[in-house]
Amino acid sequence: GYTGSFAAAARGLVAATTTPGTVADDPTDSTCSLVSPNAQLIPVEVPAGTTYARFSLFDADVNTGSDIDLCVFNGATMVGSSGSGTSAEEVNLLNPAAGAYTVVVQGWGVAGSSPFKLHTWLLNSEAAGNMTVAAPASATTGTTGTITLTTSSLAPATKYLGSVAYSGVAGLPNPTIVRVDN
Repeated sequence: GYTGSFAAAARGLVAATTTPGTVADDPTDSTCSLVSPNAQLIPVEVPAGTTYARFSLFDADVNTGSDIDLCVFNGATMVGSSGSGTSAEEVNLLNPAAGAYTVVVQGWGVAGSSPFKLHTWLLNSEAAGNMTVAAPASATTGTTGTITLTTSSLAPATKYLGSVAYSGVAGLPNPTIVRVDN
């Protein structure tokens, strides 16, 4: 803790870019990679100034019982992967380098093939005008404060991502990530 000035600022909210596709089963059940059999490779350009990138799959967007995995590459280097026993997968990158990325959607355990929707969010440090943050103007060691978020003008049936960035003294935590499913 510390005693001194404090501020919290909104970044986003931005709607997910969705990329629909279909992935067939990987008969080798290998580790997710750029050469996984039957995998779908989706190019994503991460612009300069991106503070947070999130790539997600959701069980609701695939055939029941499918196990689809996800991994992300910057060039030939894997920068993140997610491989649970379901299709609810997520890779998050804090302050990713600008450049061409490849998101791999691998049908690790799929009966034949399954549809999917890749959700991609690329946050920068700008507010989108649809989330406001109210926070105390100062911090005092040993006390608590309340930060309140208010959203507006969000489209229905849309997943949004944003963050709350803190300032006032060096060493404050990374921004708090906020997802809103409207």
